[in-house]
Amino acid sequence: MATMDKGIANLQRSDTSRNSEKLKKSLNAVQVFFIIVSTVIGTGVFTGNGIALAVAGPVGLLLNVVGVGLVAVCVAETVSELTQLWTVPNAVYYYIKYFVDTEAAWVVTALYWYSYSAVFAVQMLGAANLVQFWDLTAIWPPFIFYLIVPILLLSINLAGISFYGWVETVCGMLKTILIFGVICTLFDISTKNGYAGSDGPISSGLQFDAKLTTRKSQSFFYGIPQVTYSYIGIESAAIAAFESIDAQAVSIPSQFVHWLILVLYFLCSLGIALTVRWDDVHLTHPLADLPYPRSNSPTIIAIGKDARLGITPLPAFVNGCLIMSTVSAAAASLYLAGRTLYGLAFGVDVQESNWVSRTFKGLSVVWEKTTVPAKALLVTVLAFFWLPWLSEAPQGKGFAARDVQHVLGMTASMSCIITWAFLCLAFIRFQRLAKRCETSPTTSIAVQGLSRYVQPKRGKLVRGVGAAFQPWPATVGFLGCVIVSISASAPWWAKPARTRDVLAAYGPVRLPPPVSPSALSRTGC
Repeated sequence: MATMDKGIANLQRSDTSRNSEKLKKSLNAVQVFFIIVSTVIGTGVFTGNGIALAVAGPVGLLLNVVGVGLVAVCVAETVSELTQLWTVPNAVYYYIKYFVDTEAAWVVTALYWYSYSAVFAVQMLGAANLVQFWDLTAIWPPFIFYLIVPILLLSINLAGISFYGWVETVCGMLKTILIFGVICTLFDISTKNGYAGSDGPISSGLQFDAKLTTRKSQSFFYGIPQVTYSYIGIESAAIAAFESIDAQAVSIPSQFVHWLILVLYFLCSLGIALTVRWDDVHLTHPLADLPYPRSNSPTIIAIGKDARLGITPLPAFVNGCLIMSTVSAAAASLYLAGRTLYGLAFGVDVQESNWVSRTFKGLSVVWEKTTVPAKALLVTVLAFFWLPWLSEAPQGKGFAARDVQHVLGMTASMSCIITWAFLCLAFIRFQRLAKRCETSPTTSIAVQGLSRYVQPKRGKLVRGVGAAFQPWPATVGFLGCVIVSISASAPWWAKPARTRDVLAAYGPVRLPPPVSPSALSRTGC
């Protein structure tokens, strides 16, 4: 009980006096909403879903999008509940520490930082690759996207949270318009060309690529990790919450945005399924050997091959928008990773007895001029600065470089899924604690500091659609994350496992031994 009392007290202090002179609370509801949108919408739904289409067919793609989307919604509903209860700068660490396990909190928070710091580098690589649409031999993309753009995004983040919030608001609005425009265009192509008939692309149903799997059920699971990448970032309200002006600024966006994302992703994926055949060579074939359009994005393939359009500026325009979307998502990844590293260094108790501990603690220092964690942001940029440059390795070493990029890209996604699972577990255990304490009048709830956290006393909270059904959404989210983790092994269900596939699937899973006794048993409730 003493451990939990101390933990809750520390958690409450971190929400008030300890951080009053640190990160600045200036994000309004619109900024929080579009920060989440910018984090989630990158190129996954426009490009990554093409892999799921090529592996599992149009019906497999739609099932993946809806299934993973519902898991993401459950996770987002759970995170929204947590962020309205406690708005702290190191949310992931605190939620897991006080309701699951201290050692697990360290590991999972470190994985969460790794997830977005690696994704930041992978997004720079993806933006450079999109330039191949125009020129396969261009030598300038590495200089622009591996050097200039990271410096620019770092500068935007260093300029202050308010400035960054408005930049992402503009980018988020543009990306929302982009996905609406793509949806309308794809449905227009399908209608005008009669693709919705019995011989249209979607009529292929559930398929499987014989080179990768041996049955349709395997192809379905093979596509899950590919689609999951599109939803990474749905939990970002937990990070943005502390810098919001008040609880209302995070509560409404955090309860609404995930439903919008699910609907938009389904409609966009349906448009892809209606217009692009699952066996289209552009989805999987090396770009250098392909005629126009030189892209593996099903969106651009559909627009580029439309018989009514021919070779027009529209596919090139959409490709340029995808580059913008990728760069904006990278800025959000840098924001999340930087704040996570700052929160971890600020919130944990470290004995500053040597230069390593002092250096780590120094990451919790904010730049007084703009009140942003400059050191944490800089470390995040430099951590995987080298990753995109591997693609420039000599031809003989290129395959090894691509393997490293593949492993880091996939492990980054899986690290975020691990974080999702532990956040859901933290909420489940918290709610058990709250209910147990509520039914024990003799328990000193006031001393524990839990009185405002018991469900009947959440009067001013904005309850989401799934809030009334908790902890079932949290439970579904947790189990869904387990299924996604298992599906990461699908590449070797039908053939021998390669080292890079094993590392990509389970490289980040280095959790400590079984967690300590639950928070419930420690409180005495």
